[in-house]
Amino acid sequence: MAFYPMFNINDAKGFVSLPNFSPNSWEKTHHEKKHIFALTNKNNGLWSVHDFGEIEKNQFANFSAENFSNELSSEMLDGVVINNLVLFQLRRSRLDEYLQELPASDFDPTHWPEWRATIGFKSAKARVSYQGEITPTPPKATLLTFHPFIQFEDIKNFFVFVNIEKSPIHRWSEIEIYLSGTGEKIDTKKIRNNAANIIPLDQYGFTPQDLPIFYCKSMAGIPFGFGESKSTSMLSLEHTHPPASLTLHGNRMFAQRDIKLGWVKYLGIQ
Repeated sequence: MAFYPMFNINDAKGFVSLPNFSPNSWEKTHHEKKHIFALTNKNNGLWSVHDFGEIEKNQFANFSAENFSNELSSEMLDGVVINNLVLFQLRRSRLDEYLQELPASDFDPTHWPEWRATIGFKSAKARVSYQGEITPTPPKATLLTFHPFIQFEDIKNFFVFVNIEKSPIHRWSEIEIYLSGTGEKIDTKKIRNNAANIIPLDQYGFTPQDLPIFYCKSMAGIPFGFGESKSTSMLSLEHTHPPASLTLHGNRMFAQRDIKLGWVKYLGIQ
Protein backbone atom coordinates (compact mmCIF):
# COMPACT_ATOMS: atom_id res chain seq x y z
CA MET A 1 0.00 0.00 0.00
CA ALA A 2 2.73 2.49 -0.95
CA PHE A 3 2.06 6.20 -1.36
CA TYR A 4 4.31 9.02 -2.50
CA PRO A 5 4.07 12.09 -0.23
CA MET A 6 4.46 15.70 -1.23
CA PHE A 7 4.84 18.40 1.41
CA ASN A 8 6.72 21.62 2.09
CA ILE A 9 9.55 22.18 4.57
CA ASN A 10 9.70 25.86 5.53
CA ASP A 11 10.26 27.83 2.31
CA ALA A 12 11.39 24.74 0.38
CA LYS A 13 8.51 23.63 -1.82
CA GLY A 14 7.82 19.94 -2.37
CA PHE A 15 7.75 18.09 -5.68
CA VAL A 16 7.20 14.49 -6.80
CA SER A 17 8.37 12.76 -9.96
CA LEU A 18 6.20 9.67 -10.32
CA PRO A 19 7.44 6.82 -12.58
CA ASN A 20 5.27 4.11 -14.06
CA PHE A 21 7.91 1.44 -14.35
CA SER A 22 9.41 -1.21 -12.11
CA PRO A 23 12.64 -0.42 -10.21
CA ASN A 24 13.92 -3.93 -10.93
CA SER A 25 13.64 -6.54 -13.67
CA TRP A 26 13.18 -9.71 -11.61
CA GLU A 27 9.86 -9.20 -9.81
CA LYS A 28 6.64 -9.69 -11.72
CA THR A 29 4.46 -6.58 -11.80
CA HIS A 30 1.94 -4.87 -14.05
CA HIS A 31 3.67 -3.14 -16.96
CA GLU A 32 0.74 -1.13 -18.29
CA LYS A 33 -0.73 2.35 -18.14
CA LYS A 34 -2.21 3.35 -14.78
CA HIS A 35 -4.38 6.01 -13.18
CA ILE A 36 -2.81 8.70 -11.01
CA PHE A 37 -4.67 9.78 -7.88
CA ALA A 38 -3.76 12.29 -5.18
CA LEU A 39 -5.35 11.99 -1.74
CA THR A 40 -5.66 14.77 0.84
CA ASN A 41 -7.38 15.11 4.21
CA LYS A 42 -7.32 18.82 4.95
CA ASN A 43 -10.95 18.72 6.15
CA ASN A 44 -10.24 16.03 8.79
CA GLY A 45 -13.06 13.58 8.15
CA LEU A 46 -12.62 11.87 4.78
CA TRP A 47 -9.83 11.40 2.31
CA SER A 48 -10.49 13.60 -0.72
CA VAL A 49 -9.52 11.99 -4.03
CA HIS A 50 -8.15 14.00 -6.97
CA ASP A 51 -7.96 12.30 -10.39
CA PHE A 52 -4.95 13.25 -12.54
CA GLY A 53 -5.68 11.01 -15.49
CA GLU A 54 -3.52 8.24 -16.86
CA ILE A 55 0.19 7.63 -17.21
CA GLU A 56 1.57 5.34 -19.89
CA LYS A 57 4.03 2.59 -18.98
CA ASN A 58 7.69 3.68 -18.78
CA GLN A 59 6.70 7.35 -18.41
CA PHE A 60 7.08 9.98 -15.67
CA ALA A 61 4.46 12.36 -14.25
CA ASN A 62 5.75 15.45 -12.40
CA PHE A 63 3.91 17.41 -9.70
CA SER A 64 4.85 20.56 -7.78
CA ALA A 65 3.59 22.09 -4.56
CA GLU A 66 2.61 25.27 -6.39
CA ASN A 67 -0.34 23.33 -7.85
CA PHE A 68 -1.58 22.28 -4.39
CA SER A 69 -1.39 25.49 -2.35
CA ASN A 70 -4.80 24.93 -0.75
CA GLU A 71 -4.13 21.30 0.18
CA LEU A 72 -0.61 21.93 1.55
CA SER A 73 -1.65 24.40 4.24
CA SER A 74 0.11 24.34 7.61
CA GLU A 75 -0.31 25.32 11.23
CA MET A 76 2.09 25.97 14.11
CA LEU A 77 1.75 24.50 17.60
CA ASP A 78 4.32 25.24 20.32
CA GLY A 79 7.08 25.89 17.80
CA VAL A 80 6.31 22.84 15.62
CA VAL A 81 5.21 23.49 12.03
CA ILE A 82 2.60 20.90 11.01
CA ASN A 83 2.26 20.63 7.23
CA ASN A 84 -0.53 18.77 5.47
CA LEU A 85 0.38 16.12 2.89
CA VAL A 86 -0.61 15.23 -0.65
CA LEU A 87 -0.35 11.45 -1.17
CA PHE A 88 0.03 10.14 -4.72
CA GLN A 89 -0.90 6.60 -5.72
CA LEU A 90 -0.77 4.68 -8.99
CA ARG A 91 -3.73 2.37 -9.62
CA ARG A 92 -5.26 0.11 -12.25
CA SER A 93 -8.81 1.01 -11.17
CA ARG A 94 -10.56 4.25 -10.25
CA LEU A 95 -11.45 5.54 -6.78
CA ASP A 96 -14.53 7.21 -5.35
CA GLU A 97 -14.39 10.96 -4.72
CA TYR A 98 -14.23 10.51 -0.92
CA LEU A 99 -12.86 7.62 1.15
CA GLN A 100 -13.01 6.65 4.83
CA GLU A 101 -9.53 5.12 4.73
CA LEU A 102 -6.54 4.98 2.45
CA PRO A 103 -7.00 2.42 -0.36
CA ALA A 104 -4.88 -0.68 -0.73
CA SER A 105 -2.83 -1.10 -3.89
CA ASP A 106 -4.62 -2.88 -6.73
CA PHE A 107 -1.52 -4.10 -8.57
CA ASP A 108 1.55 -6.08 -7.57
CA PRO A 109 4.34 -3.61 -6.82
CA THR A 110 7.98 -4.55 -6.37
CA HIS A 111 9.56 -5.08 -2.96
CA TRP A 112 13.36 -5.29 -3.48
CA PRO A 113 13.46 -2.32 -3.70
CA GLU A 114 9.95 -0.98 -3.22
CA TRP A 115 8.20 0.72 -6.14
CA ARG A 116 9.42 4.26 -5.58
CA ALA A 117 9.19 7.87 -6.74
CA THR A 118 11.51 10.85 -6.58
CA ILE A 119 10.40 12.99 -3.64
CA GLY A 120 12.07 16.34 -3.22
CA PHE A 121 12.17 19.97 -2.17
CA LYS A 122 13.33 23.11 -3.94
CA SER A 123 14.18 26.65 -2.91
CA ALA A 124 15.09 29.59 -5.10
CA LYS A 125 18.73 28.45 -5.29
CA ALA A 126 18.83 24.72 -4.53
CA ARG A 127 16.95 21.44 -4.56
CA VAL A 128 17.28 18.08 -2.84
CA SER A 129 15.49 14.75 -3.34
CA TYR A 130 15.42 11.08 -2.40
CA GLN A 131 13.97 7.86 -3.82
CA GLY A 132 11.22 6.66 -1.55
CA GLU A 133 7.67 5.81 -0.59
CA ILE A 134 5.60 5.73 2.60
CA THR A 135 3.10 3.18 3.89
CA PRO A 136 0.43 3.68 6.57
CA THR A 137 1.46 2.81 10.11
CA PRO A 138 -0.82 1.32 12.78
CA PRO A 139 -2.01 3.81 15.42
CA LYS A 140 -0.32 1.90 18.28
CA ALA A 141 3.16 1.84 16.74
CA THR A 142 6.18 3.53 18.34
CA LEU A 143 9.21 5.44 17.10
CA LEU A 144 12.73 5.50 18.49
CA THR A 145 15.38 7.05 16.28
CA PHE A 146 18.81 8.60 16.60
CA HIS A 147 19.53 11.86 14.84
CA PRO A 148 23.17 12.21 13.71
CA PHE A 149 22.44 14.74 10.94
CA ILE A 150 22.99 18.04 12.77
CA GLN A 151 25.29 20.41 10.89
CA PHE A 152 27.03 23.52 12.17
CA GLU A 153 28.13 27.06 11.32
CA ASP A 154 26.03 28.30 8.37
CA ILE A 155 23.30 25.65 8.62
CA LYS A 156 19.80 25.75 10.10
CA ASN A 157 18.77 22.28 11.29
CA PHE A 158 15.33 20.67 11.52
CA PHE A 159 13.88 17.32 12.54
CA VAL A 160 11.06 16.29 10.18
CA PHE A 161 8.68 13.51 11.21
CA VAL A 162 6.28 12.25 8.51
CA ASN A 163 3.37 9.98 9.41
CA ILE A 164 0.41 8.59 7.48
CA GLU A 165 -2.35 6.33 8.78
CA LYS A 166 -5.30 4.71 7.02
CA SER A 167 -7.79 6.88 8.89
CA PRO A 168 -8.10 10.56 7.85
CA ILE A 169 -9.12 11.57 11.39
CA HIS A 170 -6.52 13.81 13.00
CA ARG A 171 -5.00 12.67 16.27
CA TRP A 172 -2.14 14.01 18.37
CA SER A 173 0.81 12.47 20.12
CA GLU A 174 4.03 13.63 21.76
CA ILE A 175 7.62 13.17 20.71
CA GLU A 176 10.31 13.31 23.39
CA ILE A 177 13.90 14.44 22.80
CA TYR A 178 16.79 12.94 24.80
CA LEU A 179 20.58 13.10 24.83
CA SER A 180 21.93 9.60 24.22
CA GLY A 181 25.14 10.16 26.18
CA THR A 182 23.49 11.11 29.46
CA GLY A 183 19.89 9.96 29.01
CA GLU A 184 18.73 13.49 29.84
CA LYS A 185 15.31 14.49 28.53
CA ILE A 186 15.50 17.95 27.00
CA ASP A 187 12.06 18.59 25.50
CA THR A 188 8.62 17.25 24.53
CA LYS A 189 6.75 18.39 21.42
CA LYS A 190 3.24 17.69 20.15
CA ILE A 191 2.96 16.07 16.72
CA ARG A 192 0.04 15.13 14.46
CA ASN A 193 -0.68 12.14 12.28
CA ASN A 194 -1.09 12.43 8.49
CA ALA A 195 1.33 15.33 8.45
CA ALA A 196 4.94 16.43 8.19
CA ASN A 197 5.91 17.73 11.64
CA ILE A 198 8.90 20.09 11.52
CA ILE A 199 10.87 20.80 14.71
CA PRO A 200 13.70 23.42 14.69
CA LEU A 201 16.79 21.96 16.38
CA ASP A 202 19.21 24.87 16.74
CA GLN A 203 17.32 26.07 19.84
CA TYR A 204 18.79 23.15 21.82
CA GLY A 205 22.45 24.06 21.31
CA PHE A 206 23.60 20.58 20.29
CA THR A 207 27.36 20.11 19.94
CA PRO A 208 29.24 17.82 17.52
CA GLN A 209 29.58 15.32 20.37
CA ASP A 210 25.83 15.09 21.00
CA LEU A 211 23.59 12.38 19.53
CA PRO A 212 19.91 13.23 20.13
CA ILE A 213 17.27 10.52 20.44
CA PHE A 214 13.64 11.08 19.43
CA TYR A 215 11.03 8.82 21.01
CA CYS A 216 7.27 8.62 20.42
CA LYS A 217 5.29 5.89 22.20
CA SER A 218 2.05 6.16 20.19
CA MET A 219 2.97 7.07 16.62
CA ALA A 220 5.46 5.83 14.03
CA GLY A 221 6.66 7.30 10.76
CA ILE A 222 9.70 8.37 8.78
CA PRO A 223 12.22 10.68 10.50
CA PHE A 224 14.31 13.07 8.42
CA GLY A 225 17.13 15.47 9.08
CA PHE A 226 16.70 18.64 7.01
CA GLY A 227 19.42 21.25 6.69
CA GLU A 228 19.22 24.65 5.06
CA SER A 229 22.05 27.11 4.66
CA LYS A 230 21.31 30.58 5.98
CA SER A 231 21.91 31.93 2.49
CA THR A 232 19.44 29.27 1.14
CA SER A 233 22.09 28.19 -1.39
CA MET A 234 22.19 24.63 -0.03
CA LEU A 235 19.62 22.08 1.09
CA SER A 236 20.28 18.65 2.63
CA LEU A 237 17.93 15.80 3.49
CA GLU A 238 18.78 12.51 5.21
CA HIS A 239 16.88 9.81 7.06
CA THR A 240 17.87 6.95 9.31
CA HIS A 241 16.76 3.37 8.80
CA PRO A 242 14.95 1.36 11.50
CA PRO A 243 17.10 -1.12 13.46
CA ALA A 244 15.49 -4.09 11.70
CA SER A 245 17.09 -2.99 8.43
CA LEU A 246 20.55 -3.33 10.01
CA THR A 247 20.16 -7.00 11.00
CA LEU A 248 21.10 -9.88 8.70
CA HIS A 249 19.81 -13.09 10.30
CA GLY A 250 17.05 -14.32 12.58
CA ASN A 251 13.81 -12.51 13.37
CA ARG A 252 14.46 -8.88 12.38
CA MET A 253 11.39 -7.50 14.15
CA PHE A 254 12.36 -9.16 17.44
CA ALA A 255 15.82 -7.64 17.08
CA GLN A 256 14.26 -4.22 16.56
CA ARG A 257 12.03 -4.70 19.60
CA ASP A 258 14.99 -5.64 21.81
CA ILE A 259 16.98 -2.61 20.67
CA LYS A 260 14.04 -0.30 21.42
CA LEU A 261 13.38 -1.87 24.81
CA GLY A 262 17.05 -1.53 25.77
CA TRP A 263 17.07 2.19 25.00
CA VAL A 264 13.67 2.77 26.61
CA LYS A 265 15.03 1.20 29.82
CA TYR A 266 18.23 3.25 29.64
CA LEU A 267 16.30 6.51 29.16
CA GLY A 268 13.92 5.68 32.02
CA ILE A 269 10.82 6.06 29.87
CA GLN A 270 7.60 5.00 31.61
